[in-house]
Amino acid sequence: MTQLGQRRLRVYFLSFLVSCTAFSPAMGREAAPLPAKDLVEARSFVAYSPIEFSPDGRSLSYSIQDPTRAKRLANNKEAFQTGVPPTVFGANIVVLRLADRRVVEVTTGQGDNWLPTWSPDGRFLAFLSSRDGQNVHLLVWDAESGKARLVSGADVWTNQLQWLPGSDRVLLGVLPKKLRPKEFSATLAAAGVVEQDISPAPRSSVLVYHFRPAEQANTQPSAPWSLDNDLRDLAIVDIHSGVLRRIDEGHRISSFFLSPDGSRVAYTSPQKFTKSGSQQILFNVSEVSIATDDSRVLADDVALEIGGSALSWSPDGSRIAYRTGGMQGQGDCFVLDLRTLNSRNITEFREQHAGYASQAPLWDPRGEYIFFTDAYALWRASLWGSNVTKVTEIPDHRIVRVLKKGAQILWTPEPGARCVVLVFDDHTKEMDFYEVDLITFRRQLLRAVGQNLMAVAQGFVGAVSRDGRQFAFFSQDAQHEMNIWLTKQDFKNSIQLTHLNPEFDKYEMGMARLIEWRGLDGDVLQGALLLPSDYQTGKHYPLIVWVYGGESGSDSLYQFGLLPGPFNLQLFATRGYAVFFPDAPQHLGTPMLDLAKTVLPGINKIIEMGIGDPDRIGIAGHSNGGYSVLSLVVQTSRFKAAADIDGMGNLMGMYGEMDAAGAAFGTSLEQAFDPLGGTPWDVRERYIENSPVFYLDRVTTPLLVVQGGRDDTVAPFLADEVFVDLRRLGKEVEYAKYVGEGHSPPLWDLPNQVDLCNRITEWFQRHLNSNP
Repeated sequence: MTQLGQRRLRVYFLSFLVSCTAFSPAMGREAAPLPAKDLVEARSFVAYSPIEFSPDGRSLSYSIQDPTRAKRLANNKEAFQTGVPPTVFGANIVVLRLADRRVVEVTTGQGDNWLPTWSPDGRFLAFLSSRDGQNVHLLVWDAESGKARLVSGADVWTNQLQWLPGSDRVLLGVLPKKLRPKEFSATLAAAGVVEQDISPAPRSSVLVYHFRPAEQANTQPSAPWSLDNDLRDLAIVDIHSGVLRRIDEGHRISSFFLSPDGSRVAYTSPQKFTKSGSQQILFNVSEVSIATDDSRVLADDVALEIGGSALSWSPDGSRIAYRTGGMQGQGDCFVLDLRTLNSRNITEFREQHAGYASQAPLWDPRGEYIFFTDAYALWRASLWGSNVTKVTEIPDHRIVRVLKKGAQILWTPEPGARCVVLVFDDHTKEMDFYEVDLITFRRQLLRAVGQNLMAVAQGFVGAVSRDGRQFAFFSQDAQHEMNIWLTKQDFKNSIQLTHLNPEFDKYEMGMARLIEWRGLDGDVLQGALLLPSDYQTGKHYPLIVWVYGGESGSDSLYQFGLLPGPFNLQLFATRGYAVFFPDAPQHLGTPMLDLAKTVLPGINKIIEMGIGDPDRIGIAGHSNGGYSVLSLVVQTSRFKAAADIDGMGNLMGMYGEMDAAGAAFGTSLEQAFDPLGGTPWDVRERYIENSPVFYLDRVTTPLLVVQGGRDDTVAPFLADEVFVDLRRLGKEVEYAKYVGEGHSPPLWDLPNQVDLCNRITEWFQRHLNSNP
């Protein structure tokens, strides 16, 4: 690490410790195992439900998830039937009064509550809730009376809501007419393969799937999921009378955007995948008038990122800007003139600049320039010219966010002169806020912040007050959970506002280090190394490797415990293990071999450092990480124990899995995860060569297989196959199938999460001869 990087870390941790004094005194910590129950019951902020200042800047609203009151559903399909995203199960909404740090509970533990959004006049807080049953409805909280009430009984079908000017109406998405959530989900079938008009014999339970090319020439076979999941109506709801008016019906709508004057709504509508085996979606961009309900398509077959959120209105509402993205989008910025319907590419990049293309381009307050980041540079495009200007780039850094004020306006703490960007250092994995002068293009470091790329992608960045003078932001590191901090526009001083889980204060957590090595192909790789909480220099520790093929584990250096929920690796660090999360890049056609070329040399590095005990090494991973575990244990005997969680060993089987609606997520193997570059009929040898089941006779490592019994992402039969094959081969294997659970352990029943944590720690304690 550079001297500058070390200085930033010292400044950051000093600031953290000083500011935390009132919350978490350093005295009284103990080097003791972190109980699984404390870990899985810990409260957390709700992903994709942003914090927001009240219009007067005196209060801050946000959602907190409490796992102890979260309902549990078996899989994604059951969650879809309710309209409640799994990420908000057990969520409550609070308002923090900034003057005296008083916390006001907007909701009181009934149902799931999220997406708090202030009315323009600051009197009301609108939010989504399932408190009156399992379905989602719109509620408002009156800041004057302190009471919340139901606005409409209509079933909400969106994760967005926006206030119209006047503070008496809300725009949101609702279920198509005359349908309830369960009925609606039952009608969805991927690629039209579920037969609806069959007449079975009495009491028959048959479900018929079909694909008839002659009849379905325009239907894509084997879509990874159904685009009809985005079917919804757009509606305006009067918060006083509860009257709901649908302004657009029967269209797929991924994201919608209210014009600045509140007269029109633009939305992105997913139309099709570019081809079978691809996850690239083509969207239409449409517009509807709130006054007349008239709608029109503005642009068609646009390659956007999944979610279609990269769109913004100009300040005067005369134009719309959007960025192309995804696997095929170039990253260009287009501007639609709504008077002429002309669409113009204002960047015309010759090379792909599609990094962070899921973020909407931002306008300057006068509507003359558009700003965006492609990850490695901040760009400015003129509305009138044909040139795009690189405002700034920082070598070996990524510009991951351009801070905004409101929905689509660039935040300029000093009016018109400077903006603020969030920057990720590829070498140190630190994040910094930088100020960029828009005239001279000079940049200045404002402050370091503890955060990681995954959290940023989930919306954990921050919020700017309406007057632009305050900024609330999220911060965490490997030893400290995420909390909200507050600073002024100059970023000079900050204070910690929240402290979600004080019970963690009594445990000594393991520190994280960034390590570097070379893979077998000579490429420089990095990894996050979590040290035991009682670490002593020169002592060798049992080592657990957490692996996920295709991911950069080092990017998790500033995540509390490196991973969330029951996978929080402090579970092992507080039990005397060193834990390693390495980068594991993969290439087309060779995902299995690539894992050996990248991960094994990283393990050697930790042993050479005198930290890892070469005779006590274990490995674990979830989902594609489970595949990675199997891929490694068939190529080496150095692991003394392994845990495959919801993984797969047979890529042929994964390709052919199908859910109840007929969707075939595994066809993404052609282009997406563990990319093989074609179908099994095109590149049969690649599917076989990269499937660990064909090499299980080489396994010498005891294996724990864990599987959710109702997993609809990696079908349970793929775990059955691994267990059956190893048992037939006489290998040591244990199979824990959690009946009724889905693919994501953080969404499992709490007793099953606790059991999973305890089962895995006991498995490694048994085979690595480590202390409990």
